Amino acid sequence: MYTTCAFETAWHPEFESPWCTIFSRQDLELLEYNEDVDYYWIDGHGYPLTGNIACVAFQDMFNHMSADSSRDVVFYFTHSGTLLKVLTHLAIYNDSAPLTHNSFHRMKNRKWRVGRIDAFGTNLVFAKYTCQDEDYLLTLHQEKPVVLPGCTSPLCPLATLERTYHKSLHECHFEEMCRYEGDKTGESLRDDNTDHDEL
Repeated sequence: MYTTCAFETAWHPEFESPWCTIFSRQDLELLEYNEDVDYYWIDGHGYPLTGNIACVAFQDMFNHMSADSSRDVVFYFTHSGTLLKVLTHLAIYNDSAPLTHNSFHRMKNRKWRVGRIDAFGTNLVFAKYTCQDEDYLLTLHQEKPVVLPGCTSPLCPLATLERTYHKSLHECHFEEMCRYEGDKTGESLRDDNTDHDEL
C-alpha cells in the first residue's frame, strides 16, 4: 500500500492518493525510513563493495573527460540501483552514522533519502570546462551543483579529482571484486561473453 501511495503521489502530486489516507504522517516517515535503510544496505554506503564496484562507471566517465577524447557528449541510461551505487562511489549523501533498524530518531536529518536522491527521472551530469588551459569538471545531480570530496566548489579541477579518486581510476579490479569466494577455479561468476558496462 505504501508503494502504491508513493507512486500515485509522484504521478499526481496535485491529488491525495486514497492509498495514502490510511497512513499517519509518522507512519509515512517510518515507511520512508524503512525503504531508505533497505536501499542503504543494498545500493548504498552499507558495505564498501557496493560503492567500489561503481569504479567501472566512474573510470569510463573520467576517460571520456580526458583531453584526447573525441566525443562531446556521452549519455548513459540505467536503473536506480546503478545510479545509487555511483552516488555512493562518489562518497556523497553519506551520513556520519550508518542507517540501521533502530536509528530512526537519530537519522531524521539524514542525507540518504532515496525519495529525493533517486526519484523518477534522476540524472547525474558531469560537464567538462577548460579555463586558462586547465580542465575542470562540474558535477550536477538533479540539475543542482554538487561539491565532490576533495573539491572546494562544484567546478573542480580535473587534476584534483584524479588525486581524490586515484584508487577508482587506477585500481578498479571489477573481476576481482565480483569473484565468487567459493569458486575453486579462480574464475568470476560473469560469463566471459557478457558485457559488464552496466553494474
